[in-house]
Amino acid sequence: MSENLPAIAYARQVPGKGTGLFTSKPVHAGELVFAIERPLVRVPDNEHLAKACYNCFYLEPPEGRSELETRTLKFCNGCKVVKYCSKVEHKYECKALGQLYPKIAPSAVRIAMQILLRRQSGSIPDTGWQELLALEAHVDDFKDGTIDARNSTKWQDIELMSQAATAFSGVLQSPNVVQAIIARIMINSMTVSTAAADAIGTCVSTAAARLNHSCNPNCIYLFSEGSLAVRSLQAIPEGFEVTISYVDPRLSTVERQRRLQNKWFFTCECNYCTNALTCGHPDLPPLLSSRMSAEELYQLDKEGRRLQEEASAVPANALENLSRAMALFTQYKTIYPLWRYPWISIRQDIESAHIGQGDWASALGHALKIYLNIDPVLFSEAWNPHRAVETYGLLKIMLEILHELTKPQRNEELLQELRDYRIDFPTVIRHLSDEVESTHNKGFGPRSPIAADIEQYKKQGIGFGKSDWQTELTKLKRAADELVD
Repeated sequence: MSENLPAIAYARQVPGKGTGLFTSKPVHAGELVFAIERPLVRVPDNEHLAKACYNCFYLEPPEGRSELETRTLKFCNGCKVVKYCSKVEHKYECKALGQLYPKIAPSAVRIAMQILLRRQSGSIPDTGWQELLALEAHVDDFKDGTIDARNSTKWQDIELMSQAATAFSGVLQSPNVVQAIIARIMINSMTVSTAAADAIGTCVSTAAARLNHSCNPNCIYLFSEGSLAVRSLQAIPEGFEVTISYVDPRLSTVERQRRLQNKWFFTCECNYCTNALTCGHPDLPPLLSSRMSAEELYQLDKEGRRLQEEASAVPANALENLSRAMALFTQYKTIYPLWRYPWISIRQDIESAHIGQGDWASALGHALKIYLNIDPVLFSEAWNPHRAVETYGLLKIMLEILHELTKPQRNEELLQELRDYRIDFPTVIRHLSDEVESTHNKGFGPRSPIAADIEQYKKQGIGFGKSDWQTELTKLKRAADELVD
């Protein structure tokens, strides 16, 4: 199988960047630039192998969580490793995965195994194989890499993974070839995310891998049931390069540069990087730079990132470390912008941590901060997928709270926490549903799972309150100010 370029785009060399994709006709903002129904390879990551469909990437909801749609996932009878809701297509690596069970190979190894086995069977023809080999591998950069905390280099990791892929697949192939395939996977892979922007897998697409990076991209890539879509964030004239951001565009310039250099071995020289901008805003707003020295700010950000990394490394202490990180920045809230990294990233993590623990009041407070005070600053268009997905997340939290307050054994503690705000949840849910519905088509496209969710909400009559949006908005602003910092 090979991936053909869509008629709307063509490839050509870009000085200093390799191959890029360019528009063959004008593209409107919010338009589908191209879609790839079945990318070369996509697999759930190890954490989600037992929770996500191997074919469509449907993700099972956490136990006790209310969902409008649920599907039954079954383990493959052959390997006992992957799950599926209808038809699973992994015949090439099924036997190898079964022989490894209960051990699970890393995602990069499983992708390499699948590629080697499919190439051997003829499922990847010569054209598709050449498309893969044409991708950047950065072998020399990997070999020159620095030693990490595990006293290992990335190239040593690649050597080990290539040995594993060869041994587990049983395919006889030159070590140099397999190592280069692993390197191409690490450089060109894309993160498969849910409609709620939760990372659940890895994808390699030879066509999408030609998209170059910009910190002010004109496109974004999205996934829906395992299919990849590239959509425009702004109008793109004919003959202009199509770009995506390889990293979260909300990161500071320093952090974006660090991540790009660490994984993709290049220094970005886009307009945002050369002018130290994040989503069009100065990384150092005048008020902040006038009150804190560069060294003080560096140490504050460094400590915040350290606590955030510790929270990720030790989930049992995540909420404690994230709360300490939040407290660090809260003391400077009159001068430190809510949208600035790493504070915004810490807030997103602590919101997720509260959701995981069922602390819906705290999760609501952080989600409201993002919805009311952060996203409108960073993304002016309500349909921008980065902003729309946060609105969708807020809607899901509102639905969970409504469920908790109306079930037979209602959550009395939550009721007490929110009683003073007198929020009319059906009215708010109705408005957020309408907002998501009015923007999702432009931001995500008509096939998005979000569209199906909204349709189900309306069929069930969810969101018919007795108040009006402006009245509820005043209440929500108060809740955002009082529930969390």
